[in-house]
Amino acid sequence: RNIFKVKKSNAEKSKKMEKEEKFFRETFMYDKEINVINTATAECSVPSKRTVDLPVTAGERLDIIDVTEGNAVICRNSEGRYGYVLVEHLNFR
Repeated sequence: RNIFKVKKSNAEKSKKMEKEEKFFRETFMYDKEINVINTATAECSVPSKRTVDLPVTAGERLDIIDVTEGNAVICRNSEGRYGYVLVEHLNFR
């Protein structure tokens, strides 16, 4: 019985990730392949001020997807949400 619950939750999570990726591609007009180029840990908690910013909590691990001009990078969190995070809020160790 538990096996079916795991499969169902993975399917729901996969569907949510696809929805987040679609939203990201439309919002950011991002047509490149999504590759993780690095990982980082959030130094502090930062709420999002704009819809394109990714809210992060201290200690959260993030995948770096792309580097932008300026001091922000495009990140993805463990829930599959994408957004800009300032480099000064990240620890790359």
